[in-house]
Amino acid sequence: MLVAVAAVIAVVGSVLSLGGVLGAPESDAGVDLAADDLAILPPAPELPAIDLPEPPDVEPAAPSSTAPTSEEQEPAETEEDGEGEEAEPRRVARSPADIIDASNWYLTLPTGSEGDPDTVASSELAGYDSEYYRLNDSGDGVVFTANAGGATTENSKYPRSELREMNGGEKASWDGRSGTHTMVLDQAITKTPSAKPDVIAGQIHGGDDDVMQIHLSGSQLTVKYADGDKEVVLDDSYELGERFRVKIESSDGHVKVWHDGELKADLPIYGSESYFKAGAYVNSNPDKGASASDVGQVVIYGIDISHSS
Repeated sequence: MLVAVAAVIAVVGSVLSLGGVLGAPESDAGVDLAADDLAILPPAPELPAIDLPEPPDVEPAAPSSTAPTSEEQEPAETEEDGEGEEAEPRRVARSPADIIDASNWYLTLPTGSEGDPDTVASSELAGYDSEYYRLNDSGDGVVFTANAGGATTENSKYPRSELREMNGGEKASWDGRSGTHTMVLDQAITKTPSAKPDVIAGQIHGGDDDVMQIHLSGSQLTVKYADGDKEVVLDDSYELGERFRVKIESSDGHVKVWHDGELKADLPIYGSESYFKAGAYVNSNPDKGASASDVGQVVIYGIDISHSS
């Protein structure tokens, strides 16, 4: 304790002695002294210049190749074919032959004489166009038109603008008990006569009579068979102009019919000398009360036939 006190006294004494030596400074001398002291400080060393490297060129980021999620992706505009599927891009044809392969068919018209109507052979059908067989205004379908007072074939009382299946230059003929024979139609029935509003849009014919028909009577679209005495309803509230698809398949002594993708009929019927027909077969005439100028009309957007053994 005594040693610590003695050390403090010694320090105080030294400070007082130093003050006596230097004397009391004048007020402005203190400032000058500080300035003088700063003036004699060595100058700050100059730092060497440093060359900084230029930043590298950065290319903009490429767009990501990852497809956006379903939340990010905007819905695409598509057309539907009535079956819930995306439709194929609409074809714009320049002639009926762009839609229907003329080599598979010949055409019967409602013109000519009674019992001997005009026909168009396969070799001429590709270049044929008339009021009875023409493109529709949108260029994606072939319009078949027959008037109720038109010419009829020898074995019928009704007129038609209708295709008959061909096999090269010969009339097609196949047996419904052997092989598989298919016709697919994409079509719409657009007009019926005012009296007896019946139109047949597709059929299997066998020998001298039909095996089955796709038949519209009023608003009921059916498969008719057994010479029209029996039927299976495809659509009981059909509206004119409504587009639909039918698939008709004949094999093993049966005929199956699909309507817009749904199997509607499996019938134990066949023809031994069969062939397909499609178009507008108008089941009305002036004797049934129709005007001679009343028409039945069908638009075919696509037709395909196939045969396999």
